[in-house]
Amino acid sequence: MSRLILLLLASLTLTGVLAAEDPRQRLEAIEADIGRIDRWLSSSRRDRDSLQDELRRVDLTLADLASRARRTRDELDTHRRRAAELEREITELQGKEADARAAVQATIRQAWLLGRRGPLQLLLEAESPERIARLLAYHERLARARADALEAYRDNRRELERSRTDLAATRERLERDRITLDTQVAELAEARKGQAAALSRLEADIDAREASRAELARNQARLEELLERLSRQAAAPTGESFAANRGKLPWPVDGRLLQGFETRRSGSRRTGGVLLAAEPGSTVRAVHPGRVVFADWMRGLGLLVILDHGGGYMSLYAQAESLLRNPGDIVEAGEPLATAGQSGGGSSSGVWFEIRRNGQPEDPGRWCRPPARA
Repeated sequence: MSRLILLLLASLTLTGVLAAEDPRQRLEAIEADIGRIDRWLSSSRRDRDSLQDELRRVDLTLADLASRARRTRDELDTHRRRAAELEREITELQGKEADARAAVQATIRQAWLLGRRGPLQLLLEAESPERIARLLAYHERLARARADALEAYRDNRRELERSRTDLAATRERLERDRITLDTQVAELAEARKGQAAALSRLEADIDAREASRAELARNQARLEELLERLSRQAAAPTGESFAANRGKLPWPVDGRLLQGFETRRSGSRRTGGVLLAAEPGSTVRAVHPGRVVFADWMRGLGLLVILDHGGGYMSLYAQAESLLRNPGDIVEAGEPLATAGQSGGGSSSGVWFEIRRNGQPEDPGRWCRPPARA
């Protein structure tokens, strides 16, 4: 980013009109990036809304299934209790059946014994015929009542058996329903977990893209502000022509050359300028009359001063310890601009110096008098 802004500043001309397309192209690139992010955000927000709608549907379905599963378990408990009651009733009826069967058998036996006694035997036993007739009728009615009771018991038992069979079938069906509902609840819960995780990831991506967009918007605003400010401030500085002093310019400091001019990046070193040694706090001076168009900190270069000399020429003085000029100041050759240092991550105390023509770096050694060598 700092190299890009440096190219932006180097592209300013004497009249304040941009001579290179780098700043505008950068602004267009930022606007394009913002447009792409906006489209992604719009699509992702729709996806997020769809996921939230799906989560709502799953949550409601889960709630319904959980309610149904709870009702099914309650019905199963009710049927289990009813089945237990039926078993007890059946056991009681079985006892009553045994008692009724024994009573009926005793009545039949007594009736059979009475039926075998002849008239003479009954007279000898001093039993009156009326009493004997009543006794026989009583035994007959009692036997019939016992037989009816036994048949009613058997009917009740058959009904209980049918009820028990129906209860068993209902319990089996409810158990199948419970297993099915529990399986559906588990599957939906797992699906909901995956959807919630996907939604969480999408929310995080949206937050990250929104933060990126905000940073791009801030960069766009800074670039536009800088372009506008420098355009207002740019004016033809006083003094003789910069081009006429080729090979005659002084160096900004008297230090030895630590890094020569390179146009291609070599590892992590800067390119497009030279590094001159200087004690911390020593004065960095203008090499030619010009107007200060930039004086601020810039990433990768530290504290930086840029002079516009007119005719598309600019000089740059970076990694300063402190700045002594403000944008808009007119300076003459040899006047102080800054103090040398290591700001911006410089490896040695000194000044990073560049000369640019229409935004393109040129070898300062061809413009300045030969410096001392390291």
